[in-house]
Amino acid sequence: MERIKIKYLIIGLLWFSFTVQTAAGQETFFQFDDLDVEELSLDSMTGGDRLIYISDRWKFMSGDNPEWSKPDFEDSDWNVISTNLTVADLSFVDWEGIGWFRKKLKVSRELAGKPLALVIDRHLGASEIYLNGEKVYELGRFSTNPNRVEPHSGNEMPVIVFPDTTVQTLAVRFINPNEVESTQIFGNSGFRFLLADWKSHQEEVLSFISRWTGISMFYAGVLLTFAVIHLLLFIFYPREKRNLYFSLFAGCLLLITYLIYRLELASYTIATISLLKFALFFEIIVLVFAVRLMYSINEKQKTIYANLVLIVGLISAIFIYFYSTDLIWLRELIILIFVAELLRTLYLMYRSRKEGAWIIGAGMLFFVLGLITSILINFQFLNGDVRIINMAGSGLLILSMSIFLSRDFAVTRRNLQQKLTEVQDLSERALEQERIGKEREIETRLLEAENRRKTAELEEARALQLSMLPKKMPSINDYDLAVYMDTATEVGGDYYDYSTEQDGTIVLALGDATGHGLKAGIMVAAAKSYFHTLVHEVDLCTMLKRISSGLRNLNMHLMYMGFILAKCQGSKVEITIAGMPPALYYSKKSNSVEQILLKGLPLGGNVNYPYQTKELQMEQGDVLMLMSDGLMELFNQDRDILGVEKIEQVLLNSVEYSAADIIQQINHLAETWSGGKDPEDDITLMVLKIPEN
Repeated sequence: MERIKIKYLIIGLLWFSFTVQTAAGQETFFQFDDLDVEELSLDSMTGGDRLIYISDRWKFMSGDNPEWSKPDFEDSDWNVISTNLTVADLSFVDWEGIGWFRKKLKVSRELAGKPLALVIDRHLGASEIYLNGEKVYELGRFSTNPNRVEPHSGNEMPVIVFPDTTVQTLAVRFINPNEVESTQIFGNSGFRFLLADWKSHQEEVLSFISRWTGISMFYAGVLLTFAVIHLLLFIFYPREKRNLYFSLFAGCLLLITYLIYRLELASYTIATISLLKFALFFEIIVLVFAVRLMYSINEKQKTIYANLVLIVGLISAIFIYFYSTDLIWLRELIILIFVAELLRTLYLMYRSRKEGAWIIGAGMLFFVLGLITSILINFQFLNGDVRIINMAGSGLLILSMSIFLSRDFAVTRRNLQQKLTEVQDLSERALEQERIGKEREIETRLLEAENRRKTAELEEARALQLSMLPKKMPSINDYDLAVYMDTATEVGGDYYDYSTEQDGTIVLALGDATGHGLKAGIMVAAAKSYFHTLVHEVDLCTMLKRISSGLRNLNMHLMYMGFILAKCQGSKVEITIAGMPPALYYSKKSNSVEQILLKGLPLGGNVNYPYQTKELQMEQGDVLMLMSDGLMELFNQDRDILGVEKIEQVLLNSVEYSAADIIQQINHLAETWSGGKDPEDDITLMVLKIPEN
């Protein structure tokens, strides 16, 4: 049975990730064609609980009429939409918060007269279920008065029996008074039903509950043990407040573990909203106490600043609880700030050579490795259980913090004894100082080796990203073609490529992903794959839409990619632009430069945006230049941007040169303007010229 997607993300979010993806909006199947009778048989059953997947495309009519439950009611003029009721579905119908869904089913002889489990995959309101005009079940408490509706809680396990093999009419009378809130949080406001073998489904559900309860209780027991032990240490020695903050940190994680346990067992219903709000609240509280703990470990941190961070975190958590859908930006900002503060404090501890700082660093390293592994599992690059990986990573982080506090306490006691010994014996003190100096030297060397290792890894990532780009542009008699790229960081966000046809046609591509680093590199790799998959199959506008859909499915928050495509067939060039700077076209006939600016959203957002194309008839001596925004937005020493006018002038003065020489002239302009400084953004240029005979 499909469960709420938050179960794979919320643990990682609670461990200092940057966003919660509560539930993706479901794809709509809206259409106006009549539905055929859906046939069900034993062959339809799949999985351990023997599920039967029935289509979520049902006939729908907004409003309320008891006659609509009858099997002989004429519903041919009803709309056909997804029962998920996504934003896209609701934009095509007059939804008034209540409506009827109808579906015709026909079961095989093996299923007729036998009990089947009505699996409630999701249900965000209350409903009455009718079979052949007879009410067979009510989910929640249904009422035409929205104030009296009690949404489905997810505890029911209804049974449905199809009496014979004739066509059966299943009708659902549905109301969702919380439509706005459920749409904001989950992306839809409807329901989805499946069928399953009753016995197998019940056994599978009970087996899952047993396994998940065992795992959760074990992990909760570990957290409870750490919380109680360090609380007792604080009670016996109140001056050591680090034990108090750690106990609160572990205790909040214990509450989050309970909420996650409840979310795993809850169906996709309105009831999960309150659990999710509490989880989001304690997510911030956990980070607050984690930062406060790190401050208490780093004695150089000012108390006023630490208390201010504590107050801001608590107030933010309260606002996020009450306005979770409106303050998504605040939650992400607070998480980002606290994670950065944790890393900054850890860095200061390393910089000040805080003894035992490597223990917490090792715990964070294990957590990050666990988070990365979970992401790879979610993207199906690896196999494994995300929940176990996250629990292991977070558990090692908790363990490392507890070890550090215990070790630090023991070290403090030992240092006191050593100081007494040093007073009595100066020679032993000298030996001890020499030993400490050696330890610091070893720590410094280890840090240097770690920095060299990280630098090498970044260089390898950069080499991998550059290896995905063409080594050189193709040599074609009809065109003089050249390209240039300068990345601003080790892994850039710009991309260029080409594809040729047997008839001499060449398709050029130039893209610019949001930002730099690993995420930008991932988007570049995905864009390259989609480009070479689609380039021979569809037109330019369709290609942009499909690439946009693929990038959006990566679920990389706030990451987009500008794109330019140019299809060259002899002297005819067709160009389309999505969120990129204008292409510059020099016409020798008019001896002028034209800006080709086609409005279009960057890829990865609206997958149905109506992109435009423009066709050029290039003649001998004409030049077409494509570029990313890094060139236009190049700063000089006075923080003025280069702009497009100066680029046009250099192009106009260089049109007699080859494509490679034109790029060289543009690069000379960039270096002169920036004063030789490294660019703050990636710069990519592509020049196409029609040679003169």
